[in-house]
Amino acid sequence: MKKILFISSSRADYGLLRDVILETKKINSKTYLMVTGSHLSSEFGETISEIKKDKIKKIIKKKILDKKFKEIDISKYIEKAIRVTSEVIQKLKPDILVVLGDRYELLGCVMAATVFRIPVTHIHGGEVTKGAYDDSIRHSISKLSHLHFPIHEQYKKRLIQLGENPKTIFNYGSLGVHTARNAKLFTRHQLEKIFQIKLNKKIILVTFHPATLEKNKSKFQIQNLIKFLNLLNDSIIIITSPNFDNESKVIKKEILSFTKKKVNVHFYNSLGNKGYISFMKIAYLVVGNSSSGVLESPYFGTKTINLGDRQKGRIMSVNIINSDYKFKSIYKAFLKIKKKPKQKSNIFFKKNTPFKIANKILNFKFNLKKEFYDL
Repeated sequence: MKKILFISSSRADYGLLRDVILETKKINSKTYLMVTGSHLSSEFGETISEIKKDKIKKIIKKKILDKKFKEIDISKYIEKAIRVTSEVIQKLKPDILVVLGDRYELLGCVMAATVFRIPVTHIHGGEVTKGAYDDSIRHSISKLSHLHFPIHEQYKKRLIQLGENPKTIFNYGSLGVHTARNAKLFTRHQLEKIFQIKLNKKIILVTFHPATLEKNKSKFQIQNLIKFLNLLNDSIIIITSPNFDNESKVIKKEILSFTKKKVNVHFYNSLGNKGYISFMKIAYLVVGNSSSGVLESPYFGTKTINLGDRQKGRIMSVNIINSDYKFKSIYKAFLKIKKKPKQKSNIFFKKNTPFKIANKILNFKFNLKKEFYDL
């Protein structure tokens, strides 16, 4: 029986990986999860508590982050990710390593696997996000991987353009859409009880991360977003914490200051994956630059204003309007989207996504000696 090592560094990637881990565990008892990154940070909600609820027993905790956010610290975190993953690999001796997405911590993890000759499975490769260095990290992880699960044929094509063999690439659809479609989400009443909040108005769900290729612009960007949100006195505004990235402290400081001044604004370090998706389902509007607004919101048809270039390059569904960071542009997008009917989209949906991915990982014949696939 193969030893499978999943690695999760954030609430976002665990929310997507969760069902694949649980499906793999059903078939294969030697399924392990290494938890790192913001999962172990109290400042970001210490989301390992969410993982423990799923009763995954074989959890390995490795802390790599502290409270520093300078570029040199990000580099140190990547170095530390290489080191702690090497230690885990040396001790556990896994047969396969599985990661999802584009976080810088995961790049370090995958680099360690490469040195130890451990084949890597990558989920969510082939996407483009022009406003963040996550884009380059995602492609780098793909090039260090041996099995790929993109969520759309366009992304599969891009992986082939990167030189990956089509025989190693499988589009089984979006795990996020699978979760949105199949999870027993919280009702409005349950959300009120869990988060101690009265949801008697329209809900605006806000998630805003640093666009990491745009240096020293986060303050201007978040201030314009807040200026827009300040107009929405007839709504309940739910804001979640930014990613652990360069300039995230600037964003968080502005958000917390805004929250203190407004009784209709509520900030949470983490809503938990189920809580977040539940709010998205009943929200009138999603605003920000998170991938969830692009990937998961279309399934519910929740109106979404996507800000800036952080998600630029990803496929946009009919429920989304793009805007730059200027206040007038955001307000104009809001007036425009108000007139649009609620439109659902299933462009990322396929049946039985977690099972298909788990089954393929366990039965795939990995070849460490990759050849560049020429077009």
